[in-house]
Amino acid sequence: MNRKADEKVLIFFLAGTVLVLVMIIFSRTLWVPRGMAERLSKKKWFQNHWLSGGYLFGINALYFGTTLCLLFLPTFTNIPYLHFVLMFVATIVSILTWSAFSAAWKGSFKNRLKMALTGSSFYLILALIMVIQWLSVKPLYPNEDTFMRALGWMLGFFVSAVAFSICFIFTAFLGKRSARV
Repeated sequence: MNRKADEKVLIFFLAGTVLVLVMIIFSRTLWVPRGMAERLSKKKWFQNHWLSGGYLFGINALYFGTTLCLLFLPTFTNIPYLHFVLMFVATIVSILTWSAFSAAWKGSFKNRLKMALTGSSFYLILALIMVIQWLSVKPLYPNEDTFMRALGWMLGFFVSAVAFSICFIFTAFLGKRSARV
């Protein structure tokens, strides 16, 4: 990449980081997909913290898998920065989903924490896999430079850890205030 492309990537990354931070700070006024939140809150099974956490776990896995498959799309096109747009859209969709889960939950704070930890644990498991891979990088052939592979695993860990943190924060702490039991 040339210097201009590096600057564009950095600006896009910083803008995305600022947007996510603003969404966290102003989460109380964040638009929540009300239809989804209302449908979830009316489901009896959703108020069970294990079932709703498992459902969130499955949705996180579905979003991750879909995003991973869509990230192969830019390899077949000549559209520059399409992968950044896809990652940006995936982040926004995930945050809106987590907000809907948080708004739909009715129950004790203790059970909210269980639901949030169960649902966001998909990214925790992914982060642990990334750390294991990162720490066990070995050359595939003599004199291979493993720096880029290790960097990829490290960045994967960083992204997974941030996704776990944001998912947990949104679903555990940023919903309607529940009784603290």
